Amino acid sequence: MIYIVTRHAGAVAWLRAKGFGGEVVPHLTGDQIRPGNIYIGVLPVPMIKLILDAGSRFYLLMLPEVTPAQRDQEMTPTEMDAAGARLVEVKRIEIAPVDMKE
Repeated sequence: MIYIVTRHAGAVAWLRAKGFGGEVVPHLTGDQIRPGNIYIGVLPVPMIKLILDAGSRFYLLMLPEVTPAQRDQEMTPTEMDAAGARLVEVKRIEIAPVDMKE
């Protein structure tokens, strides 16, 4: 199953135009993660790690050329393309605590 994790209609339209279908969910919780799924969106690193550790795949939606004025704004698929929108698969995350010695 493919899950598109976003509250942005423009992102859903952009993904559909690129051939990605799936169930759209505005938020994801740990109990929604199952092995063998694909999750697409922009999520916190610990959540992405849970997805990978569960045996699922995660595609990060990147907009590397988004302007500060566009942040937190709804964008059309055309605006997303202009901002360099693309998907990249996150294959591994390693998290290690930092020793906070004073």
